[in-house]
Amino acid sequence: MSSLNRGQRVIDTTAAIVEFGEITASELAEYLGITRYDAHAVLNRMNKRTKAGLKRIYVVRYIDDHDGARTYPRAVFAMGDKPDAKKPKADQLAVKRRYYARLKSRTTMNSVFNLGMHWRAA
Repeated sequence: MSSLNRGQRVIDTTAAIVEFGEITASELAEYLGITRYDAHAVLNRMNKRTKAGLKRIYVVRYIDDHDGARTYPRAVFAMGDKPDAKKPKADQLAVKRRYYARLKSRTTMNSVFNLGMHWRAA
């Protein structure tokens, strides 16, 4: 299905959003059998205002989806010409906590190579 033209992808995307109600780019990519990049391209194009001044889809909310990728807010789209939800600000303290937890787990594991580290946490 990846060789379809743009118009057919927009029609398929519209049908998927009508069927599911709300959809993310990764769900759309899985449903249509296209890459995530193509799904993002279609959704971003549909989220822009047309020459008539209407949007076909809008961002309902953002969710934290961790499908093996980076953790950042992912947009959930729905049909309609409504204002987009505001993207949430990043919690810098939570980012630092996750970073230091990963760092600590790397340096305190049971390994013969970590025994010689003089800075190893106890």
